[in-house]
Amino acid sequence: MDETLTQKQREAVEALEGARRAGVALSDYAKSKGLELRPVYDAIATLRRRGALPPASRPRKRKSRFVAVRVTSSPAPMTAARSGLVCRLLRSDGCAIECGEWPEPNWVAAVLAGWKDAAA
Repeated sequence: MDETLTQKQREAVEALEGARRAGVALSDYAKSKGLELRPVYDAIATLRRRGALPPASRPRKRKSRFVAVRVTSSPAPMTAARSGLVCRLLRSDGCAIECGEWPEPNWVAAVLAGWKDAAA
């Protein structure tokens, strides 16, 4: 590597190479060596932006995705013109959850249980 790297960047590159050699995630490798994760990730990201390191070999997995949410003061009336609605949970106080696809049964059970607990 280039001699112009800072000490933190050199440590990050060493951690990255060590993780690859060991066949473990960078986070696990850094933790096992007592390194703080954020500075390691920041140094690697900086080096990748500068072209000193190749891009990540695989895209990061997203833990969640954003969905559009519409908040209203009262539930909208059910109409045939509304497209994409397949499931609607309506509470007696007017609170409603509308789903564009069928939710997992476990999720529906948890929501209904939470509503029951909130009413008690």
